[in-house]
Amino acid sequence: MEDLYEIDLGVFATPDGLRGLVEGCTRVLEERGRPYGLKVAGPGTAWSGGEMSIAEFYDELPEQWRVEHPGEDPGERENHEIRVGVVVTHAEMEELRDRLTRVACPDPEHASPCAIPWGTGHIRAGGVQDEEGVIEERFGHLRTR
Repeated sequence: MEDLYEIDLGVFATPDGLRGLVEGCTRVLEERGRPYGLKVAGPGTAWSGGEMSIAEFYDELPEQWRVEHPGEDPGERENHEIRVGVVVTHAEMEELRDRLTRVACPDPEHASPCAIPWGTGHIRAGGVQDEEGVIEERFGHLRTR
């Protein structure tokens, strides 16, 4: 049974790195040929599933970068969240989430850390993490397409 989901890809990236990830995610979504929504949330924006900010929710990503780059300045890197809204079955959502994470990490078996630290998750509209109906408000228009 299809439902509305938001797939989230949190990243600690430079503006150029973020742009490249958004372009890659857009290509994956366009290949599907089905309606979708894509939004980018900055570090001060509230995380979809609660009251924390994006920076707080993904606080391990800057630390991961610092461990892998000791003494280096992170420069313009900040936490962002790429939010993708889709109406799909749970299995289709899992497959799509996997494809989107491959944009950030094309080779999951690589030995070194990812160039852009990332984390992913999903929220089902009206589910436990969506008590306030944020996902429906953000991407509910996709149900009527």
